[in-house]
Amino acid sequence: MNYFAGVMALLLIIVLVAIMVCRVFGIKKAGALLEFKGKYKGEKTCGKDILAIGGEALFLRILMYLVCFLLLRLVYMIEDQTFLEWWTKWDATNYIGIAEGGYSEIKIDNVVNMGNDIMQTLVFLPLYPVLVAGINFIVGDVYVSALVTSTICFVTGAIFMYMAVAKIYGKSIAEKAVTLLSVFPFAFYYGGMLPESTFFMVTAICIYFTIERKWLLAGIAGAFCGIARLQGVLVIAFMGIEWLQEYNVIDNMFKKEWKSFVASLKKLPFVFMPFLGTIGYLIVNYAYTKDAFYFMKLQHNIWGHGFADIYHAMVNLVNNLLSNETDIKIVFAVWIPQIVIFFGVLVLIFCSFKRHRDSVSIYLLIYLIISYSTDFLISGGRYMSAAIPLFIILGEMCEKKPLVYKWLVITGVSLMIILMGCHCSGYNMVT
Repeated sequence: MNYFAGVMALLLIIVLVAIMVCRVFGIKKAGALLEFKGKYKGEKTCGKDILAIGGEALFLRILMYLVCFLLLRLVYMIEDQTFLEWWTKWDATNYIGIAEGGYSEIKIDNVVNMGNDIMQTLVFLPLYPVLVAGINFIVGDVYVSALVTSTICFVTGAIFMYMAVAKIYGKSIAEKAVTLLSVFPFAFYYGGMLPESTFFMVTAICIYFTIERKWLLAGIAGAFCGIARLQGVLVIAFMGIEWLQEYNVIDNMFKKEWKSFVASLKKLPFVFMPFLGTIGYLIVNYAYTKDAFYFMKLQHNIWGHGFADIYHAMVNLVNNLLSNETDIKIVFAVWIPQIVIFFGVLVLIFCSFKRHRDSVSIYLLIYLIISYSTDFLISGGRYMSAAIPLFIILGEMCEKKPLVYKWLVITGVSLMIILMGCHCSGYNMVT
């Protein structure tokens, strides 16, 4: 079964890549099979819309904090920890350490092949802890500041995501997309001491300004994506496809319309600005260790992660699922969700690509592949919680299927509460 899952993953990806190449390059032999059929009426948002979506996002975060408190007090019966300690789990301790004293705040010894006095937190990108440190100047408590930062970023991200989706699909689909992202089973991370909300915010801002064709602002936001998470640089895929199709770059090349082609190149530097964020992170590594790729050694020697092609990554996931040594709680909290999300997203892209811009489908496909290309994945659900195109596709799908939308919301909220309890209690490896 493990090898079958690997083969299926590889075949689905190959088919989808072939489809996307045909669409982007306008291969005529593909014909009506790949014809774009999306017909939507975009709408401009107003201040009232922004206040409404921002208020709903803030209310949801506060509500989830309340649910978390009641869950851990009444169900888990945890009384020897404070509310803030519940949220300081797994990677959160490292981000708090960076916010308090920089990358040199937390060091460990006896690391295999690396020695002593190792700054393990260099594996974490700096944008979120820098924002936490900034908020902490006002708040005066780094733990409270971490939650405040996550909440502000989530609300801001929800607003920009709503405006971006409404611009293309209309307000109804935009509202559904934001709601589905907010109740995704792993969306509780948006309220934690982790960088999910920050990454979501800068990605949403980048997508919005790309759609508005404000390329410089999109590029600046993209650069922040690059220092929010390693996958942040992948937003180049969305920006690049939008740039190609906005200026008919490929058609101009085939038709040898060089004047128009050269004119389109003026915007190209902005498309590549997300690389600046990644370069900035490499510079941070070099400044501390004289090795720009030091974080890769940490990933391997401390965190036990390494690159794996998608076939072997899926084989490893299924092996972990079927292992006799795997705790049943981990099976349902980690391995099954990751596998279901992976194949679910692939099927969703395949069934909906005709109705969406190529930038949406291609960015989601690339983001999925890169996020899953590791030999020991335990945070797939958390990574996919910030995959904005996934929720755009789901929101569009639910527009004419209100019953599906209703059950997705109910199921998402129920699973989110369960997984939030697993994470905050520390009883299960939901990280």
